[in-house]
Amino acid sequence: MKTMTTLSTLLGRSKERSAYTLGRKAWLTLGYLSLMSLPFLATLTLNMEPQGLYATTLTVINTLAMMAFYMQFPLASRLKRIPLFANIDWNISHHKKVGQWLGVIFLLHPLLILAPRFMVSFNDGMHSLISVITAPQMLTGLIAWVCLMIWILTAIFKDALKMRYETWRFSHMLGFVIITILATLHITTVGSHGQFQASFNIIWWALCAASVTMVLYNYFIKPLSLRSQPFKLLDVTQVSRTDWQVTIEKQEASDFTFAAGQFVWLNTSQHSGGVKEHPFSIASCQADLPKISFIIRNLGDYTSKLNTLKVGQNVYVDGPYGSIGLAESAQAKAIVLIAGGAGIGPMLSLLRGLAQQNDPRPIRLIYGNNHLNQMVLQDEIKHLEKTMPNFKQQLVCATATDDDAIYQGVIDTHCLEQTLNALAPRDWTVYLCGPKPMINAVNKSLKSLNIPASHIHYEQLSF
Repeated sequence: MKTMTTLSTLLGRSKERSAYTLGRKAWLTLGYLSLMSLPFLATLTLNMEPQGLYATTLTVINTLAMMAFYMQFPLASRLKRIPLFANIDWNISHHKKVGQWLGVIFLLHPLLILAPRFMVSFNDGMHSLISVITAPQMLTGLIAWVCLMIWILTAIFKDALKMRYETWRFSHMLGFVIITILATLHITTVGSHGQFQASFNIIWWALCAASVTMVLYNYFIKPLSLRSQPFKLLDVTQVSRTDWQVTIEKQEASDFTFAAGQFVWLNTSQHSGGVKEHPFSIASCQADLPKISFIIRNLGDYTSKLNTLKVGQNVYVDGPYGSIGLAESAQAKAIVLIAGGAGIGPMLSLLRGLAQQNDPRPIRLIYGNNHLNQMVLQDEIKHLEKTMPNFKQQLVCATATDDDAIYQGVIDTHCLEQTLNALAPRDWTVYLCGPKPMINAVNKSLKSLNIPASHIHYEQLSF
């Protein structure tokens, strides 16, 4: 879903990356935790009577979890002007992880509340359970709980469910807006802090309003603003058995620019609503502006209809986003670009940027696919091998070929050793992009070769 040069499993993007140094990650995490703790700190000003260790612990967990739930919205809202939420890579990664933890916490929420009653006796526990289920003031909480479980499971298993990306995205958005309103009604109706001091509920309703406002902005207001500067579709060309190159052009008045390795959200429909957007990695470099190109793999759903796009039609672009760029390798002695399947898009952008700079350092491209006829733009890449000072490509093919120069199999430790043997492991900076299983496997191989984790910058094609 980052960058995505694909849809469904490879699109959507949430895109996950490790482009940050540990220090920058730590600052983002610290800022996130600090913001998450604000409602809890506000509860300390109420001077409520102690309720016992168990009840107090449960109240703290619920307060922190509810704030984390509200913060799921800015994490997914592409808020480029707010530093804490400006990087979509870190945001989407944590949006998914936090969402899974919230699923566990809220699943256990009613069980933890009723546990003390069941510890007294089973009959007492069942009586309390029935009272909770049938109490009118608990209805909003019960509906929110059931909906939350369904929507979290749908998000986790969306690929297995084979839902259209647009359908999943719209239902995900609408469902969690409804859940947010219901959950806020619940905590302001039966929550201990609101019961103690009604004005405390202003905090929860303000957070609810802010969350819904972010959804309205991203899905309705921002798309309307993008209509004022549409891009034009210049070309759609099939460049392999499974891949298309889509080229668009910005208007002269547009101030759009990007760095190699970034991605945008594209909307090729005649409506500029946010539900129709799809994230794709940019494959061109800045020198190609005003033209911008993408390598998009046909994985069904939206991508299977790319050949129906009309040259000259309007395309709406939101971006650029992403933190992977050539700045991460400014001090490196050598660079290796590793692409799996649709992951070639951002690697081509980086390679073209390096070629534009006539970079003299050793540069290697390891490009893997299941079949040889899925390799894209080989004429251009072979030309770069001749014109760049020290660039070589290593093709990797899962199916057998007659070409001895092509590595047979997958991008494994042996393949990496052969390609990177020119320099010491810590001299390389690695850029990595592809589907999740490939990312995980190659990451392990790189670390086994003693390449420092801080030198590995990756983008996962999943949302």
